[in-house]
Order: sequence, then structure tokens, then C-alpha cells
Amino acid sequence: MNNRQGFGIGLLLAGVLLAGVPAGGAETQATACGESNFECMRDLMFHYRSQAIDLKLIAERYAREADVEAKVLGVDSPEVSKDREMSKKFWAQSLEADQLARDYQYQLPHSAY
Repeated sequence: MNNRQGFGIGLLLAGVLLAGVPAGGAETQATACGESNFECMRDLMFHYRSQAIDLKLIAERYAREADVEAKVLGVDSPEVSKDREMSKKFWAQSLEADQLARDYQYQLPHSAY
């Protein structure tokens, strides 16, 4: 395994760990704190906002990697396609985490954050 593959696997594992929380449970997560636990909602808002930023950075990294590989290996290369697909997946998960953060923010009174 070369350094590039090792880095890609490490990045993938980090993404899976980061992405595991918001994936697939948007409706149940938005009410995890109850209706009046504003501290919990604020903490989850900040958590999801941070997670969205991390996932966007990973998606951007995959997109840049795909651009570099496209110049070297060609646009139709399987490696380029795989990196572009991973970028799209991480981007979608970041949008989902960002939406969860907004959902919690909308439930908070203005003075709570």
C-alpha cells in the first residue's frame, strides 16, 4: 500500500466516523432533546455545525484530489470517478448535518446561542 492509498483510507475512515451520526435519522435527531432543553439543543446545534464543516472539508479534499488525478490519469479514470463519488457523498452528508444544525437553531430562543 502506498502513501496515497493509506491517506485515502485514513480520510475515508475519518469521514465514516464523522458522518455516522447524521446519516439517515434527520426526523428523530431533531427532537432528541425534548421541547424545552435549550442547553441540549444548543450543544447539538454546535455539534452538527462543526460536523458539517468537517465533512465539507473532506468533500473538498476529495474533489481536489479528483482534479489532480484527472490531469495525470485522465478524466475517465476509475480513481477520478471514485474520488468524485466520495466527494459527492461527503458533500451530501455535510448538507444533512448543516440542516440538522439549522433545525436545532430554529428551535432555540434568540438568547440561547
